[in-house]
Amino acid sequence: MHHPGKAGGQAMLHYFRSMNIRFYILGFLVFFAASGSAQDIAQVDLQALSELDVLVSKHNDTKSLLQATGAYPVAEVQGRATVGFLGQLAAGVSETEWRAWADNEDAVTAGACRSGIASFRVNAYALDALWQTPMALVELASRAVPDVNKVRYGTRVDSVHAGFNLPQPYHGEGVLIGVLDWGFDYTHPMFRDTTLSTSRIRAVWDQYRQAGPTPGDYSYGTVAESPLDIQMMGSDTSNVYGYSTHGTHVAGIAGGSGAGIGLKGMAPAAEFLFATLMVDEASALDAYDWMQSVADADGKRLVINNSWGLPQWGTPDGTALSNQFIDAMSDEGVVFVSSNGNNGDVDFHLDHTFDAPGDTIRSRVKFYPLSANPNSWGQNLTLWGEVGESFEMGFQLTVGLSTVVGESPIYSTDDGPFMLDTIQVVNNDTIVYDVVLEPSHPANGRPFMQMRIHKGSASVAVAMLVTSESGRVHAWNHTHLSNDVGNWGQDFQAAQSGWLSGDPYYGIQQPACGHSVIAIGAYNSEFLNPVGTEVGGTLANFSTYGPTLDERLKPNVSAPGVSVESSLSSFRDIGYSVTNAVEYDGTEYEFARLSGTSMSGPAVAGVVALMLEANPELTPADIRSILESTAREDEDTGTLPPAGDNVWGHGKVTASQAVLASLTWDSNLGASELANKQPMLFPNPVREQLWLSGLSSGRSTWDIFNLRGQLCQSGQALGLTSIDVSALQPGFYIIRVRSSQKSHGFKFLKHP
Repeated sequence: MHHPGKAGGQAMLHYFRSMNIRFYILGFLVFFAASGSAQDIAQVDLQALSELDVLVSKHNDTKSLLQATGAYPVAEVQGRATVGFLGQLAAGVSETEWRAWADNEDAVTAGACRSGIASFRVNAYALDALWQTPMALVELASRAVPDVNKVRYGTRVDSVHAGFNLPQPYHGEGVLIGVLDWGFDYTHPMFRDTTLSTSRIRAVWDQYRQAGPTPGDYSYGTVAESPLDIQMMGSDTSNVYGYSTHGTHVAGIAGGSGAGIGLKGMAPAAEFLFATLMVDEASALDAYDWMQSVADADGKRLVINNSWGLPQWGTPDGTALSNQFIDAMSDEGVVFVSSNGNNGDVDFHLDHTFDAPGDTIRSRVKFYPLSANPNSWGQNLTLWGEVGESFEMGFQLTVGLSTVVGESPIYSTDDGPFMLDTIQVVNNDTIVYDVVLEPSHPANGRPFMQMRIHKGSASVAVAMLVTSESGRVHAWNHTHLSNDVGNWGQDFQAAQSGWLSGDPYYGIQQPACGHSVIAIGAYNSEFLNPVGTEVGGTLANFSTYGPTLDERLKPNVSAPGVSVESSLSSFRDIGYSVTNAVEYDGTEYEFARLSGTSMSGPAVAGVVALMLEANPELTPADIRSILESTAREDEDTGTLPPAGDNVWGHGKVTASQAVLASLTWDSNLGASELANKQPMLFPNPVREQLWLSGLSSGRSTWDIFNLRGQLCQSGQALGLTSIDVSALQPGFYIIRVRSSQKSHGFKFLKHP
């Protein structure tokens, strides 16, 4: 096996030249230029910029460049192709000074700024201007990819809407729900009030539509705030996802009014802010800032839902600039809810703690079939080590069970910062791969390596090798697309004895990995079958597992995310299996069931709106603490550790208890005046079986009275958990449960 050692610098260059390895010449020019500038930038971003430079040189007009740069944060702004970036202002540079500098630079457009973290865009044909920006740290904006009736029952929102065991019903009135997504139908009746007379869309910003007017602080996209202007727009424009419907479905879950057929979302009285995202972090930060400005002007609380992730790029430990920006906005009162991701059914991660010289692990890399997607390119292997440690990585090519027919050099993080693009020829097959490595990533100080491998139709297997003397190394195997970054993993496989297999853990991406973000897992919602028995409740097989790279708990809680029925855009250009339809104002609007943490995230965003209506003084930290402390455990979750676990978080979101706790929450104590685990009953309303939780484990006696005070049913049980109420007539009832220690009373509605 060829091994370049750790000589670094010129010795490394001489070695690879002797191996006839092809370099990204432009990439090295960019790297050396960056090294002499004030900015710090990760090698993986330099690699992407070098690739982008090549594309820019080949496409001298905006339209063709936009078509060729689907895998990069390139978007049209005022007729120009621009590239999205995030930056950390250099020491001594104020936001005012930064904006003044950008105003004088034709190639640079400033965006949002919080706590010294700024978004900005640079003319794709003038990228040299990047190195003149007054930034200490620069990140190329990552690409955002979507994480694609029972929910109200599963979250116990139906009890909140009815006001059971609460001082009043809550529907999210006076709260704004911000949704960053694609595929909004502004005309859908789900976004009107329950009488279908008034639109609840407060404002929209379509970042793709270039007709204007633009938001006050930004120079791109089209904003509309009046109901007439929003209605006249109809929908957002076709974008990288065509005429999609993802945003319409997501928003319907968070706050749909039911469209006259009862398919209500979580917060049917909340108002909406819709932003059609220009598919990168920079535009997302701009949208956050715009939403907050509208909320501040209205004097209303804001919860923002992100049903998308930033796979592969960035840092999975909350240190990325975009996560720092979100943390700063959270400190100002904005609540962020994010889907946890959909890689729970893939063993795409592995890790190993090395403890001796020569300690080496091997694992076969599963490749996504080229035939399954026209844009399939290969696999992206991403590795992170521990601060102060180093590691080495390469691959072998095998046929059959164990015959090695080729191998790459072994690359060491100690030899970075470094990048190359090269080939390996084996048995007349050409394996194309590139490598980017850092001894200390500028965002978190960890050693980092990325290798992208394309083997085409070659009949060889790829085995990853990682070696180190000490320290823990994590690796992930993501699919890489030629027009995007991909959003799904592939397995690591123990193809031979002693090799490592993968697991689904440590899968949390940006923005869900952020410190202040409430990350949401998914499960199959409970529901009542035709005979009144509660079924469902199991974990969704796709729900991504935590923790974060720095060992923080994620997800925080879980919510229904399987076959969730919600609204479809009437402007969409792809088909779905329609489950319901309603005619409104001469147009037929349809509904469908979709699955993913994209669906569980907005369910919790809607619950947050209910909590903020009940208590507008809650901080984002309060919201997270309440959701976690009131989440329920059951036979599906099992008994969870007090600190939660990396599959369910703290359990299943329970809106009825979360809203109740919100009413009496003391931010100074970090607790409600009520016990965190209050006794409760569900479902409410009920048809057959009434379930109770939070009661003492001893013997309980119960009595059910109608509203005239007549005893209708009674009994006793050891460890009371459920009561059959199927024999009761429809109407309201009071149940009193007594034990040797306490007595509890509840009001419930019996349905026919």
